[in-house]
Amino acid sequence: MTPQERQWLETVLEVRAPWQVQGFKWSDGARQLSVQVGTGAESAGSFWAPRKPAAGGRRLHWAHLPMAGRRCEVVLTVREGQPLPEAPWAGEPELPFSHALSRLVLDLMLDGATMSQLCRMLDLPLSDLWKYKFRLDHGSARPPQVREVREVRETREVPEAREPREPVPARLVAAGDGESLPPQDAPVWLALLTGRQTIEVRALGLKLLLSKLVREAATHRDADLHRQAAEGLHRYFVRNRSLLAGEIAQLRTADAAARAALQASFSRAMAREDDEVPEVSDPLWQALLSGDCDIEVRTLSLRLLLTKLRQQARGLQDDELRMLKLVELHRFFARHRAVLRHELEQLRRWPLN
Repeated sequence: MTPQERQWLETVLEVRAPWQVQGFKWSDGARQLSVQVGTGAESAGSFWAPRKPAAGGRRLHWAHLPMAGRRCEVVLTVREGQPLPEAPWAGEPELPFSHALSRLVLDLMLDGATMSQLCRMLDLPLSDLWKYKFRLDHGSARPPQVREVREVRETREVPEAREPREPVPARLVAAGDGESLPPQDAPVWLALLTGRQTIEVRALGLKLLLSKLVREAATHRDADLHRQAAEGLHRYFVRNRSLLAGEIAQLRTADAAARAALQASFSRAMAREDDEVPEVSDPLWQALLSGDCDIEVRTLSLRLLLTKLRQQARGLQDDELRMLKLVELHRFFARHRAVLRHELEQLRRWPLN
């Protein structure tokens, strides 16, 4: 491992003294990057040797956030009595994920992601996810704290651009009716980047840039990198608005069509309001979980789930973990609302205290 490779890995992983990166290896078959972390007291050259740690030492493994389009594993060697670091790349000895990955998994669970969705999105084994969720359900794992994420913006997507980091003023985006651009957060930019939206491109510079960004976006599944690239594409259109009138007109048409489709979908959803499940933020779910909202349950599967969730919630002290139980209960109603009409009707009539 060269000094440049060590510095790059320590910067990306946020490894701080006295800890340091001591080695890494690629596994092409498993598409995994394994990174060894330790203190200066250990020998870096002996990490990948097939031998046990020093007497009383431990070697801990955690799955970490993906890097360079591959799964990432952090391997930490600690001496006897040496405390574990409170760092995003480290984790709890009994858990399979680092603090950073645990935070991401918990946030996705709170947003309603299922176990199968988490497996596909994060490329994680189902057994590790169940192990993590089991410990959360029984209060034996503490939720990772929310950390401030530093946003790193890429400024090289447009070769000729050296622009300030301030956001583009709105007055520059809409200079006139004929040159107005869809806003920076419009879905059409991400759709253009990922190939879901196509336009006829006449400007050679834009054609080269789009080809590069689409090719790069296809090599990874990082949502933050996709968003940053879409923002860079929007800035390119802002700077070259006078040369891209035809392309801008196509984007406005695509954006208007997407908004119309979204409005139609919303209208259909409002028309089915009687069949919809109340939002997970509604206080009635907390009342149902705690037993303050007593309803007649006719469905056996709901009765079993409600009993299990109430037992688990009583042993949890953390608000986020209790919220996870509400999400699970809400998802069950949303998935089976066709057979839970009797229970849903009672929930809609439940008065707010």
